[in-house]
Amino acid sequence: MSTRSPTTDSTWSLSAKLMFLRERLAGETGNAPTVRDLAARTVDESGRPSLDHTVIHHTLNGSKANPPCRTIVGLGQAFECPPAFLLPGPQDLDSLEVYYGYEQAREALRLVAELGESGVEGLLQAAHALRAARGLKAAPDATPPRDDSRKPRRRGRLSRAEAAEASRQEIQGLYS
Repeated sequence: MSTRSPTTDSTWSLSAKLMFLRERLAGETGNAPTVRDLAARTVDESGRPSLDHTVIHHTLNGSKANPPCRTIVGLGQAFECPPAFLLPGPQDLDSLEVYYGYEQAREALRLVAELGESGVEGLLQAAHALRAARGLKAAPDATPPRDDSRKPRRRGRLSRAEAAEASRQEIQGLYS
């Protein structure tokens, strides 16, 4: 059975992302982990799971579509993915795994951040040259163009984009 790539459809729901990750975990062993197995992967410092299996079940079947930040972090641990992948938006799992898995990648991005667009372009050209030197074909562009048009903020509730950004910042603070 072929699974679709999260990079081809940027509108995946949380439950769809979790199903994709569950299939990915099943690919390693041949059997999809049960919700109890997934809950056991969220063991915290006290030795107890930080997520109950019922929370994972409700999130998988879509009945719990807007979990709190600590649940997102626990789901990331259970499904072996960066928590940012589970937030709304067009995240690219491969890019996030590189970001969280390699300190050198984070350092490269910090160095390029001060250089602006020209630095990003230089880094991209260097990566393409490195791939070509190793005989790898060019990777497709997985990131959809970003819409930077800002809408005036309404009082009270945050927009989905604003809520997602606030969640990203909160999760980033947990890993800093």
